[in-house]
Amino acid sequence: MARILVVTGRLAEPIVRKAVEASKTKHFVEVFVAPIDVAAFMTTEYIANLLRARSIGKDMYDYILIPGLAKGSAKVIENAIGVKAVKGCVNAVDLSELLKLDDLSMLSSEIPADDVIQNMLVERNAKLLNDLEKSIGQCIYVGKLCIPISPPPIRVFSEIPFAHELQNNDLYKRVSYLVESGADGISLGFEALNPRPDDVYRVVRFLKREFDVPIAIDTEIPSEIVKGVEAECDMVINIHLGNIDKVERSVKDIAVVAIPRNPSTNSIPEKVSERVELLSKTVEYLKSRGIENVLADAILDPPSSTFNSMLAFHKFKELHPEIPMFMGIGNVVELIDADSIGANALLVLLAQEIGVSTVLTTEASTKTRGSTREAKIASQMATLSKILGTPPKNLGISLLILKDKKRIETPLEETGVETVIASEEEKQYPLDPMGIFKIAVDHEEGYIKALYIGRKGKILIKGKTAKAIRNEILSRGLISSLSHAIYLGIELAKAEEALKLGKNYVQELPLFQIPKPITSPKHPQS
Repeated sequence: MARILVVTGRLAEPIVRKAVEASKTKHFVEVFVAPIDVAAFMTTEYIANLLRARSIGKDMYDYILIPGLAKGSAKVIENAIGVKAVKGCVNAVDLSELLKLDDLSMLSSEIPADDVIQNMLVERNAKLLNDLEKSIGQCIYVGKLCIPISPPPIRVFSEIPFAHELQNNDLYKRVSYLVESGADGISLGFEALNPRPDDVYRVVRFLKREFDVPIAIDTEIPSEIVKGVEAECDMVINIHLGNIDKVERSVKDIAVVAIPRNPSTNSIPEKVSERVELLSKTVEYLKSRGIENVLADAILDPPSSTFNSMLAFHKFKELHPEIPMFMGIGNVVELIDADSIGANALLVLLAQEIGVSTVLTTEASTKTRGSTREAKIASQMATLSKILGTPPKNLGISLLILKDKKRIETPLEETGVETVIASEEEKQYPLDPMGIFKIAVDHEEGYIKALYIGRKGKILIKGKTAKAIRNEILSRGLISSLSHAIYLGIELAKAEEALKLGKNYVQELPLFQIPKPITSPKHPQS
């Protein structure tokens, strides 16, 4: 048990005392309230002088816990009164979790406790993931990538649809983005019914020269498969009983993904039992022909039959635990009008439960932009959850982007102030005589663009943040009215959030529209 003095300001005092009580800490904790409203405004020198003036010394406490945002080094306090001083949380409400720690010696005199703990979790997670990679048992290789027979870990492949339509420069940019987003491998899609073997060869050859990641081709057309293998692709997706005899020699030494396509009807069976039986026959036939590196894909159906198809994955894995499985989660994410973050997270977690080793995602539409990153983070969350034996929360890594886990309130001193309820009525303000701004977001370039038109001519300002553009506008003297400055602040902040989230930005329109359920007509009661 440690003796801890928590230093705070007047406004945060109720929150701090409540957090200490909620922590049920084993430590002895006292709260010192400085004669200042906002705790974050304190400097470490101010705290040191204040504590020294109150005769607080080294025999009284083991730790002085100061606000995380206090300016300066806590060493100043330690040197002044002889008690180890460390920075606490940025938000007082988080103190309840901090005080549950057995040992506070890990905390820093320089950076907030939030950052210290997060850095520790990041280091722990990196070690756990690296140790797992070193201990993977049986696996098959796609290029240099080890695909475990059963997860964890889950590998993430990201597909580029209609890859033949892209020139080399665009292909390079696209693959670079996907690899930076966390893709373990790249899948190339082509036009389903129109063979383009030469384009397949060109695309695969180019990417194999430029990137050291596995390249898969997603095609069932024999001529494309042959040329893709000639170009040294690492895996062929969509091998079935209807095309294997035509490409057997080509795919014998690389990885293939088997699917349950019925050669008589050219369709995937709807019934779970029939789908599993056909997939089993396909895998067994491939093995009998000397093709060893086989993954099985029971085909994840779009919403309305997704659950049934997942049952097929589950049943197949029960029957063939020695065969790694491959699941295309984009079939679901692309065909539901919901944010992709939660959909990708849940599908990857379910994939691990079922025993799927590799998922295939795609960013074919605007709403699924970022799915590669989301699936990769979800795969890491799934792995850490499995290793630690906990639900996928409080791991130090998350997919919480649009929502927070808890509410953080900022206390204000409202005693003796005049309270005004702002009117929602729209008011018109005169145009700024210096000029106007047209604002846009360029998601491809990754810039906010502000086009000034006015007394100083036309100037296009490009920046990554609202602050950067604000600074440029002010340094050039491009505004002259308060109403215009406030207007630009609102619009530039919206543009920055749109750029971060991949949202559409339209000047003067809301960034978000919160959907409402359809109101059903009330039926008369009998």
